[in-house]
This record gives sequence, C-alpha cells and structure tokens, in this order.
Amino acid sequence: MPQAERQEPLHLQISGFYKREILEGRLRPGMRLPSIRAIRDEWDVGQNSAQRAVEHLRTEGLVVTRQDGTFVAAPRAALGPQQRIRLAAPPASEITEVLSAEIVRAPEYIVPILDLNGLVIRREEVTRHSDGTPHRLSVTWCAPWQTAAAPELEIAQPLPDPRGAAHLIAARTGRAVEWGRQGIECRLAREDGRERLHLGLEQGAYVLAGVYTWMSGDDVLEYTEYVLPPGQVIESDLEP
Repeated sequence: MPQAERQEPLHLQISGFYKREILEGRLRPGMRLPSIRAIRDEWDVGQNSAQRAVEHLRTEGLVVTRQDGTFVAAPRAALGPQQRIRLAAPPASEITEVLSAEIVRAPEYIVPILDLNGLVIRREEVTRHSDGTPHRLSVTWCAPWQTAAAPELEIAQPLPDPRGAAHLIAARTGRAVEWGRQGIECRLAREDGRERLHLGLEQGAYVLAGVYTWMSGDDVLEYTEYVLPPGQVIESDLEP
C-alpha cells in the first residue's frame, strides 16, 4: 500500500507515484485513475492534497477528467536519462526499434568528445509509445574498445540493460557511472532524411533536441543525441 512521507509536499508525492505508474506502463492510456476520495483514503491524506495531486497530473497532460472520472491520457511523456537509471526492466509503455548498431568512422565533432581517433560505435534507435506514437529518435556513441565487455553494443537489438549503454558498460567492467551532463535546444528538424521520416514530421517542424553524457572519472562511457517531436515530453530530475 502506498504511504505518504512528510519531507515532500503530499500532493507531489501522490502525483509522482501515479506519474511513475503511467510512465512505466502499469497505468495505460484510457485506464481510470482512482477517485479523489479513494486517493484520499488510500494515502491517508486530506481532500485538498488528493485533489491537488490529480490537478498536477492533469496540468502535466498525463490524465484527463470527464464526467465519468479521470483517465490516463494519450501518451506524451517518457523517462529521461535520470529516471532510466532506476529501471530494472524496460518500461511497458514504450517500444524501442534499433535502426542500426555498427562501428563506423568517427565524425569530426565526436572525436574530441570521446577522446578517440578513427572508429566509434554508433547506435540509432527510435522509441515509440505503446500506441505506436513516435516519441524520440536517438543516436548513441561509445568508444569501440567497449565492445570487448559489451558486444551487444554492436548488435541491432535493444540492450539488455534498460538503463542504457553507459550502465551496461559499467556493470560489465566493474566501473561506476559517476556523473552526467545534459543540454537541450529547440530547433528546426534537419533535412537529413532521418528526423522527419522516423518522427513523422512535416517540413518546417520544430523539435526539441538534446544531448547527454555519462562519465566514469574522466572517461566518457556514453554520449547520446536525441530528438523529440512537438507535443512530446521527456522527464528530468533536479537535485538541489
């Protein structure tokens, strides 16, 4: 049974619980959320906290309220890199198709990021919500020596570790993923034959483009670039 803790605002604890249930696929689009009264009784909180929790979910576009109740909305949010490091299994709410996984000549801009010369592992994936709506196109870059510990990096199938390439490499080599960095920009979709094709975009559409890096000491274990189409959300944690 869920239980509210007191160090975080109660309504955010409750909305956070249901958000995770939605993002990880245990509550699917169209399923009914418990009523305000049921949430109040189950969490042992006041009516106001229960109501604010549902309003918070509605504001984030995760649920819709009709005359007959509150229901999980069509998918638009997915887990970001911070949330994924807590996963024990791939979210049931998403489908990942690996478009390519190969060792290629490193593009010029990748060379200083990964501190390498010559070849690089390149993995390209498109992620869709359970209803087939495209959510994200991503390309992950890793140093080629990492295939010795994680040969799956070069296979066009989802990785066995749902947390991603860096955590798979760290687990296989006895290292730790110690820190990461993320950057995001809004820009026009590139006319590269990839972004518009895989995300179903019209010409002139804007996208949210991001990059993140996972590090172990001074070594880059994973550098990933991703693109989200309009109307899609990626979740990120903030630590004070």
